[in-house]
Amino acid sequence: MTEIEMYIDKFPDYKFYGIEVEHPLYFGEVNKIDGEVVIFINILQPEWRQIQAIRHEAGHAEFNMYGDNQRWSRKTMIAEKQAEYVSKHFVI
Repeated sequence: MTEIEMYIDKFPDYKFYGIEVEHPLYFGEVNKIDGEVVIFINILQPEWRQIQAIRHEAGHAEFNMYGDNQRWSRKTMIAEKQAEYVSKHFVI
C-alpha cells in the first residue's frame, strides 16, 4: 500500500478520483455531488503534493469549511486558511 493510499483509507466516507490537470498550481478540489463528498486529486503533481492535497481537501470536508463561489472573498480565504491548518497538522 502506498502512502497516498494510506491517507485515502483514513477517509472512507469520501470518494477520491485522480485526475490529470496540466496546470502547475492545480492540486485538487472537493465537491458535494448528490450528497456525497467527492475529492479530486491532480495525479500529475509529485506524491508529496498529492498527499498534501488529500489532507487539505479532506480538511474542508471533515470540518465543513467551504468558501463561496468568489475566489478572494473573506469566507473563501478563511476556509482555505482553516483547511491549510488541518493539512499541516494531520499526519498518519
